[in-house]
Amino acid sequence: MTLFYRSTLVPCILPGGSETLASKQSMITHNTYRHSAPASLRWHTIPVFLLGLLVLCLLEPIAEPLAQSSEGRQLGTNLTSVTDYSPQLPFIDIFKTSREWFTQCVPSQDPGCSPNNSWDTGEAQTLDLDASGWVRSLPTSASAPVFTIAATYWDVPAQFPSGRYIVRYEGQGILDYDLGATKDLARSATGRDVISIDPARGGVLLRIRATDPNHTGNYIRNIKVVRESDESLSTSGVFSPQFLEQLRPYRTLRFMDWMRTNNSINASWNVRALPTDARYSTDKGVPVETMIDLSNTAEKAPWFTLPHQADDAFIQEFATLTHQTLRADLPVYIEYSNEVWNDVFAQGAWVQSRGEEAWVGGSESGFTKRINFYGRRAAEICDLWKAAFSDSPNRVRCVIASQAANSWTASEALSCPLWNQGPCLAHGISALAIAPYFGDYIGQEEARSDVSSWTQQSDGGLASLFAELRSGSRLSTSPEGGALSQSFGWIEENKRVADASGVTLLTYEGGQHLVGIGGAGEDDSITKLFTSANRDARMGELYSTYLSGWNSRGGGLFMHFTDITDYSKYGSWGALERIGQISSPKYAALWSYALGTDPPSARHTLSVRLVGSGRVTSKPAGISCGKTCSASITEKTTVTLIARAGSKYTFHSWSGSCRHSRFRCVVRMSKARALRARFIRR
Repeated sequence: MTLFYRSTLVPCILPGGSETLASKQSMITHNTYRHSAPASLRWHTIPVFLLGLLVLCLLEPIAEPLAQSSEGRQLGTNLTSVTDYSPQLPFIDIFKTSREWFTQCVPSQDPGCSPNNSWDTGEAQTLDLDASGWVRSLPTSASAPVFTIAATYWDVPAQFPSGRYIVRYEGQGILDYDLGATKDLARSATGRDVISIDPARGGVLLRIRATDPNHTGNYIRNIKVVRESDESLSTSGVFSPQFLEQLRPYRTLRFMDWMRTNNSINASWNVRALPTDARYSTDKGVPVETMIDLSNTAEKAPWFTLPHQADDAFIQEFATLTHQTLRADLPVYIEYSNEVWNDVFAQGAWVQSRGEEAWVGGSESGFTKRINFYGRRAAEICDLWKAAFSDSPNRVRCVIASQAANSWTASEALSCPLWNQGPCLAHGISALAIAPYFGDYIGQEEARSDVSSWTQQSDGGLASLFAELRSGSRLSTSPEGGALSQSFGWIEENKRVADASGVTLLTYEGGQHLVGIGGAGEDDSITKLFTSANRDARMGELYSTYLSGWNSRGGGLFMHFTDITDYSKYGSWGALERIGQISSPKYAALWSYALGTDPPSARHTLSVRLVGSGRVTSKPAGISCGKTCSASITEKTTVTLIARAGSKYTFHSWSGSCRHSRFRCVVRMSKARALRARFIRR
């Protein structure tokens, strides 16, 4: 949706407010971080700051949306990290998600090799790799290293698509496969192996046993692993059609985890990730070009979180490349790093150290200087991006992100009174973003005993949990009104800050926050409760209330966390749990919020084969075999199949998805089902 802007005088923000941090809404630690605020405000800075701010307010009005409701009901998503174990599977070529090379040896062959180190000799740092990460050579058994094999691995999730895959590669050498992967020798040829993958047998192991045997520089490289059914797509596309389909309800994609923003090692443009890299699962993250390609292909606005150590040259090159290659009809959201206020990430301490270097002395705490430097750097980055987009600066939407539970971090970063070129919001900042998760306190150690007792109830604690989320009072630590009320309070407080600053309120993350911390995280019964709640229809209803509450309070773009993840003791963050899953209660609520319709239902094939003379029918209708022996059935439907013997025959047994001799067979359509009904002569 195109935004129309008008100029307005922005109310000036005075420094102040509590600097005490409430509990953090983050998927990583969720601990409470507190910083002592100075006893008095920085009154000695106010006259100069007020004068500068007044001049800026009068001479250079800030652009804001004509009507904030124009952003209403816009939905985006964060994207899960690219890893070998993720169920997201975004790329047609799954080698891009493979684990980094590690080194192996053969106990009966290589000196120094034993069963204790044969899986990984720990010598990956000595591998001879080219600039893209392909293995150029391997040592022999007589060489100093223990290893003679380079291997990669996918710890594939249980729902990983099984079946036949094609492995294409250039160069000379020997590849082999193990665990859940088996090579089909009859179908394979030089440069094109055919393998079968069965997740039930374990992860997928790919090994290079020899490369460039003639020492001509023709080493094995450019390995691609694609599903046989997708082989024709691999020459013209990058992204899985299923992955693209599951992005339908979202308008914006936040690439924080794809960029490995937290604790980022990226600082210089010349050592960044490149499209030619062997894989995109390293600490460098996914290449800029690939993220832009996804945005263009899916027609979604990108939201980039720039590395905390990135220098100006990095920022300028990133912005220039985006301007040159991003579709002209797409805006781009720019955020400096991620959760700089959060002590659990390296960027927090790094930014604080820069703030303390910039403003030596004074009565301000280190944390105050951190937030001021964060605002300053966000403003500087915004200036650089606006310059790169000088022909269309309104396409660049610069975001200041803060802690939802502490609006002081928002007002301080927007005003940044310690910077003599402030306020920061005057440098093109157009949005304040928060993460108003709901329910984080339920997984804290203080609530563990009570929540554990819920799990002993007949429904496993679901009724108590949803009552707490909706209205509270079930725990001694309950906020007034419960989890949703707490989140709505944060939204309202931050909306006041945003309005006072003349910027739009967005989320950078949001959704449920049911995850055990500390001992609660090791309690399997609590994990089971939280996982079940995320799959429950009541969670979808709660999401609808939550999203409506966000919208009615003036919130703009809502960025859910996250798209597709496994559920575990580390959280149930995904709207979906696997690639190819059509819907879930959370995803359905998100879809309806964004598109105003119900999402399509997943369907699976139910097929029946008859042996002998007889007939099989189904309730609900669909199967009437021998005429109609297969049907497409909506996911989770329970189907009863009824066997009726023909003349001079009697029903004997079912095989396949049912294995018994009763006339009725009941199946639940969680996946494709195939059955055989056997009839024998009397």
